[in-house]
Amino acid sequence: MVIGSRVRSWLQDPYKILSSLGLSRGHVFLDIGCGTGFLTLPASTVVGDEGVVYAVDVDERYLEEVRRKAARYGVRNVKLVMTPAERLDGLPPKSVDRAVMMFSLHHVGDRVEAFRRVRDVLKYNGLLYIHDPISSRMLGHGTDPAKVLRELVETGFEPRKIRRGFLFWRGLASPT
Repeated sequence: MVIGSRVRSWLQDPYKILSSLGLSRGHVFLDIGCGTGFLTLPASTVVGDEGVVYAVDVDERYLEEVRRKAARYGVRNVKLVMTPAERLDGLPPKSVDRAVMMFSLHHVGDRVEAFRRVRDVLKYNGLLYIHDPISSRMLGHGTDPAKVLRELVETGFEPRKIRRGFLFWRGLASPT
């Protein structure tokens, strides 16, 4: 219920999140599991016309909602891509400055393969941001941060910042 509401924007200011990642004009942003565009549309304004935002999801209904919102606001720098995180079809290698998996990692079937693909599309100085529920505190709905950190290292990432909250955890990693 909160995921698509205005309350969420108050609790999790998307512009503050994007700023903390160092997203800026001209960047290429990858929103994996974009849902209805909570970060996609704000990112499009941050990167500007010089940048690109890839909105990736496996659910055509979500991508259609992002398309409608982008059209309503005249946004032209969002590219919709229907592909699983384990493939990331259509994204050029070493093209992405910032990638985000916000409330989507626990839906990925093969996280190791997904991390490999994200690493392939990230630039050398790129960053991956993860924000996910802690599975042990959400009746199994989420991920285990310690296990995810091991998988990140295994796939060529260096964890930069990790924060565990009561119900959610956040992590920032860069390719090694």
